[in-house]
Amino acid sequence: MAGKKGKKRSETCNCFPLSDEENVTSDLMDTTLNQRRPAGWRAIPFVLGNETFERLASYGLMANFMVYLQREYHMNQVEAATILNGWSAASNFAPVIGAYVSDAFMGSFSSLLGMMIMTLTALLPPLRPPPCADEDLQQGQCKPYNGAHLGVLMVSLRWLSIGTGGIKPCSIPFSVDQFDLTTEEGRKGNNSFYNLYYTTQTIVLLVTQTVVVYIQNDISWALGFGIPTLCMIFAIVLFFVGTRIYVYIKPKGSVVAGVAQVFVAAYKKRRFYIAVDGVDGQFYDPPLTTSLLCVRELHLTTQYRFLNKAALVIDDEVNPDGSCKNPWMLCTIQQVEDVKCLLNIIPIWVTSMR
Repeated sequence: MAGKKGKKRSETCNCFPLSDEENVTSDLMDTTLNQRRPAGWRAIPFVLGNETFERLASYGLMANFMVYLQREYHMNQVEAATILNGWSAASNFAPVIGAYVSDAFMGSFSSLLGMMIMTLTALLPPLRPPPCADEDLQQGQCKPYNGAHLGVLMVSLRWLSIGTGGIKPCSIPFSVDQFDLTTEEGRKGNNSFYNLYYTTQTIVLLVTQTVVVYIQNDISWALGFGIPTLCMIFAIVLFFVGTRIYVYIKPKGSVVAGVAQVFVAAYKKRRFYIAVDGVDGQFYDPPLTTSLLCVRELHLTTQYRFLNKAALVIDDEVNPDGSCKNPWMLCTIQQVEDVKCLLNIIPIWVTSMR
């Protein structure tokens, strides 16, 4: 039997430690990173600038899209709303998959491709139905769109949804990676970043709902879509300009799989006994080997005590080098406590439902 002898732990799950005295484990970066340290605010203008212009591009397309479908594609309100709602649903669901893949580069280029196609639908007459007077449009006498028109439109929306799934789940985590959370300055910078992030989001929303909508309605749809496309190009260029100072964190694996492993391992060991205090026995608690610059180590608690069985070492579940033989049979204390933190968040999430 291998593992680390369980010691008496705190009774509650301390998921978000903030004090300087708490146990903070800091690992060096992988050798491929040449010991690069986080640049902090030096890197944020490039990352936040990329995110700001990307939002300016995506919000600029969505702000007036229903009007575009009705005026240029001669759709009725129901048809336009169906397409818009379908696109919104796909764009909001795509980050769930994108968070698993975490590919911001593919997301940026997919968004750019979708915006370019969308701009072409407004720029090239063959890609949309012929123009129609407002009087005829209101009376439903305009020539409707055909399958080719709708096909080009749906291709652009599909690429936009794919791009959204690649960008949205990556922007904030990648920005946080640029701060060294082992220092007081890094922690303060991380806290200030969130304020700046949501401030820029509000400003972008204001600009897209006023300036961009005005250009689309009163000047030109091609120009109104072209400006967001140029913003997306500038966002990509700005992001790549900062590649020399970014810190790149190696993937740790699937978070979903890690959560599932805890429940599966705990279920398989459901017949094993753990004392009431939940601290007797040997639990698997290897040193943190993640490539993250700063990882806060969580200690074993008695909250959700049945999950502690996932970290209980039995027989020969640990290799001589300290690694576990089967992650679906044995999990680390860190994994177990991470799942407990997730369970504690669920009630807060439920209260936001309507």
